[in-house]
Amino acid sequence: MRGTGRTITVLKELQVWCKGAQPDSVLWAVRYASRGDTSCEDLAATLKVLTKREGRNLKLAILRHYNPFLSKDVVLSYVSDSLKKWNRSNYPDDAVPPVVLELPFCINSRITLRPSEIYFFPFNTGIGYPDTCLNEMPLAASIGRSGVVELGSTELYFNKPTYNSPDEKISIMVKQNGKVQEDKIVDQLVYKNKYKLTDTLVIGKELFRIDSIGGDWENVYLRRLKSGTLQAKMPEAYMRQLAPYFKNAEEYLMLDFWGTWCKPCIAAMPELRELHSKVRSRVPFVSVCFDNPENYTRAKEIFAENKLEWPQIFSSMKDREHTIVGALSVTVFPTYMLVKKNGDIFFSSGPTGFRELNEIVLKH
Repeated sequence: MRGTGRTITVLKELQVWCKGAQPDSVLWAVRYASRGDTSCEDLAATLKVLTKREGRNLKLAILRHYNPFLSKDVVLSYVSDSLKKWNRSNYPDDAVPPVVLELPFCINSRITLRPSEIYFFPFNTGIGYPDTCLNEMPLAASIGRSGVVELGSTELYFNKPTYNSPDEKISIMVKQNGKVQEDKIVDQLVYKNKYKLTDTLVIGKELFRIDSIGGDWENVYLRRLKSGTLQAKMPEAYMRQLAPYFKNAEEYLMLDFWGTWCKPCIAAMPELRELHSKVRSRVPFVSVCFDNPENYTRAKEIFAENKLEWPQIFSSMKDREHTIVGALSVTVFPTYMLVKKNGDIFFSSGPTGFRELNEIVLKH
């Protein structure tokens, strides 16, 4: 998630050797691919990795004893005292070297060895374990190719899950002026936290498309698009559903996406109520509760407890693809969205955009 745009995966422990609360060794399972073709019955698609404390050091061993397909053992060493200070945002780049291993994949019904690049992170990535020993000696991994493109103050991070995966699985993150883009819409420009190769990227306030990536991952070819904006619109079916709520709108409607399971959503309700009290005569509010149907009654109770006086509609978690949440690809909760009478979505952001939402709504 840093530097080279890697996606970090928390691993599954297979066996733990622990003395009291002090860990001695852990055998980890690294699932590096799906089994793919079921005709490869002998393919486990799992790499076994042993971590062991030795004095002030943590040893990480990838051994042929556990992985007979390897040509040799690979051993890494980390200074234990540093591990509790490191996390996914502050570790030194040279402390986590890449390891390239020939791993077996199922290709055309045959088990074939392919080179795979793996980074092992010997520190906690934000997930706690119920086992005290594992919390003292956690491990995570990133598998696949990664690279960075620098364009002035902008960086593009490319990540491909495994060497064997098709290129359409490449994800791209855009970092501008030190901040990674979030899922949001501003001035009808659609920004994303993760783009796909087929997406239109927003860099600055210009639109780009990736034509290709060099086979050696040394070059990326970008094309600037001539069109000025990437139109974000509410699908017509949901505009019909929302039409009654536009009755008192001077210009636009404010949508609040939340759920009873979302603590930040509930915590933000007093501020949302205060904003509504200032603009209610010209900006209607509607909350979209994305939840399991059995929680709808609780959603109404939470609304009453927080003295929220605007309507809410419900979207079922059990049928996401056929809801307004799925149609708009809302993945962050709460999400605040401003929709014009003609269906244009000119602002959408998660909780970090609440201040900007205030400024827009109060200004207009």
